[in-house]
Amino acid sequence: MKKTVLTVATAVLFVMGSATFISCGNTESHDTDHHEHAEGEEHSHDDVEASAEAQYQCPMKCEEEKTYDEAVQCPVCGMDTKEVE
Repeated sequence: MKKTVLTVATAVLFVMGSATFISCGNTESHDTDHHEHAEGEEHSHDDVEASAEAQYQCPMKCEEEKTYDEAVQCPVCGMDTKEVE
């Protein structure tokens, strides 16, 4: 009985760890650009931070500090982005 419980617990921990690694562990697809801009629109880093408009970011920080100008789904994990405070 103890062996079965230990086997099940190990399998559950393995699955949970794998799911976490797969959803947020892929760093190869991350861009170095931290802000999305419309085509042809240019901003300095200070202009973006000084902007009164809301910025959105994945709550899992899958794309590190990358932000968006509108609420979208994270392209890495699929979660809805949240407003950065």
